[in-house]
Amino acid sequence: MLLRRFLARAAFACVCSFAATAHAANDYTDTWWAAGGTEEGWGVNLTQQKDFIYGTFYIYGQDGKATWLTAQMSRDGIGEIFRGGLYRVTGTWYGSPTWNGYQIVPVGNATFTASSAYDGELNYTVDGSTITKRIERLKMVDLSVAGDYRGAVAGTRSGCPANGKFTDVIDFLVSHSPTTGEIRIDQYSTSTGTRICRMEGKARQLGKLLLVEDAAYDCGSGWSEKRARVYNLRRTPTGFEGQWFSDGGGGCTESGDFSGVTYR
Repeated sequence: MLLRRFLARAAFACVCSFAATAHAANDYTDTWWAAGGTEEGWGVNLTQQKDFIYGTFYIYGQDGKATWLTAQMSRDGIGEIFRGGLYRVTGTWYGSPTWNGYQIVPVGNATFTASSAYDGELNYTVDGSTITKRIERLKMVDLSVAGDYRGAVAGTRSGCPANGKFTDVIDFLVSHSPTTGEIRIDQYSTSTGTRICRMEGKARQLGKLLLVEDAAYDCGSGWSEKRARVYNLRRTPTGFEGQWFSDGGGGCTESGDFSGVTYR
C-alpha cells in the first residue's frame, strides 16, 4: 500500500506542479514576549521581509518610562540568526500641530537567535548594558484552521522501500477546536473522494502558529499507526498551510509541506 501510494502520488506530479510551491518556511513576524509570560508588559514586535527583521521594542528606562527602541537585523549567513544595530528614537510630540521630524541615535546592537519557529533568544545591548531573554510568540486570540480546502501536498521519503519526492492534489477536511486544541486533518483524493491520510492530535497555539507535537498519522497499510510532528500550521488569507515530519521506523522518514485554499 505504501509503494502504491508513493507511485500514485508521483503520477500526479505532472498535473500539480504548483504543489512544489506549497511553502511554510519560518516567518518570525509576530508579537513576542518573555517566555512563559514572566514579564508581562515587556515585548518586541518582529516584522520580517525576506532575510531582514525590523524589531520594535516596548521596554522601560531606569525612570520607569517607556523607551522607544528599534532594531534592524539581517540574517547571519544561512542560519536562523539575525544581527544588527539598535537605535533609540525620539520625535515630535503626538499632540503638536506641526510635525518637526524625529531623531534616531545608535545605542547598541541586537541579535535574535531562533530555536524554532516558536521561540528563541534575544540579546541586545543598550548604552553598554547587555540583556539576554528567552522569548516566544504571544497568543492574543484563539485561531482556528477548521475548514474545507483544496490544495496539495509535496513531500520526500528517505531510507524507505520507496524513496524520493512526491506531490498530490488533495482535498482537505480539517476539524479544529481552539478551546481544547483537538485537531484532525483528513486528506481526500480529489478524483475518487477516498480518504488517503489522517493526522490527528492536540494543537498548541503560539502567536499566529499552531504546533502538534505528537499527532497520530495514518495513511493505510505500510504507513499506519505512525506518529508525526505537524508544525508551522497556520491560517493564510485564503486558506491554511503547514509542514510535517514522520518517523516510519528503521531509518525511514517522511516530511513535507501542505497547503490549501477554501473552496466550499
